[in-house]
Amino acid sequence: MISLAIAAIAMFSTANAQETVSEVVVPTKKDAVVTNGFGSNWFLGVNGGVNLYNGVVMNGESVFDHVSPALNVYFGKWHTPGFGWRLAYQGLNLQTYKKFDHCAFMNFHMDMMFDLCNLIGGYNADRVWSLIPYVGVGWAGRWAMTHEQGTGRMTSGSVTGTLSANYGLINSFHVAKHWDINLELAGWFFRNGFSGVVGQSGHDMMWSANIGVAYKFNKVGWENAVDVPALQAVYTAALGELMADLNNAQAENAKLKKDYNALKNEYDKLNNAYNELKNKPSFMDVKESVFFAFGSSKIASKKEQLNIEAYAKAAAEAGVKLRVVGYTDVIGTDEYNKGLAADRANAVAEVLKAAGVKDVEVVVVGESEEYSNKYLNRRAVIEIAK
Repeated sequence: MISLAIAAIAMFSTANAQETVSEVVVPTKKDAVVTNGFGSNWFLGVNGGVNLYNGVVMNGESVFDHVSPALNVYFGKWHTPGFGWRLAYQGLNLQTYKKFDHCAFMNFHMDMMFDLCNLIGGYNADRVWSLIPYVGVGWAGRWAMTHEQGTGRMTSGSVTGTLSANYGLINSFHVAKHWDINLELAGWFFRNGFSGVVGQSGHDMMWSANIGVAYKFNKVGWENAVDVPALQAVYTAALGELMADLNNAQAENAKLKKDYNALKNEYDKLNNAYNELKNKPSFMDVKESVFFAFGSSKIASKKEQLNIEAYAKAAAEAGVKLRVVGYTDVIGTDEYNKGLAADRANAVAEVLKAAGVKDVEVVVVGESEEYSNKYLNRRAVIEIAK
């Protein structure tokens, strides 16, 4: 009997203890990111377009006589969403001042790049367009090729080199996670006479327009930095929720302990009365309670049945008339509980009769709130009918 009661209390405790704390979502700062490692945010690109050397014309040629094809190959890395660098080759051919003259051209330069959209508007992984100005320095060289008058043959001159300074603007369109389309406008400063003709401006200039693609390899993008004060507030709230759950659990445990003690006292009382009855030749007026599971009229265990049979044997020897009173808890309709109480009383009465008690009265009470623990109200009570 006592083991059944303890099992019922354990099940009740488990059902009421399954409270969960809300999942914690880590807050982040919108405009702050975690800088990636060395292997992240590298890119490689290639552009094609045109170069336009100095706008000054000589010997009657037009500005367009200084236009030549251009190739731009580069690789680099973004260290933050707003700052990066690249190493680049820009060149191919260069049309000089002299008519019929042109040269192979190369310019190796390093550029510092600034993503204005990320610097001003904050990092946004879903941004489609970025405006990226840059400045750089490098070394430029030309290898002159000249047509010989009257022969049509091409002769070559020596390689001429100079330091260069450059600036530019990239319109970058992010078409996929690893791919960008870049439209680039750039300008260069060279020493005066780099083209082979000394001008009056103090330096030579060149402009370039090109378009191409860039591939971003390895890990790309940045993760937003954790908002530490907001995270502390979240965990403080979560801790408060846990403490509230702990207090509720402690209160529930105290109530269960109280109900357990009441049940144990009832059991001890009944067990002592049974032992006294068993050891005495005459039958004493002691009530015996038989407890049932929720919604059941089946005698719960072999031990319960043995207790009933022992009670019946003592009553038969004493020749007393017995009464069985059926009860239920208050869950359910009155009509249902009346029927369930009758079934419980009749189940106990059948065991009494089978054990030798000839005269058994059945009384149906139904709903009972005598005990605060509903389990104790689900019973049939055997007593002497007076």
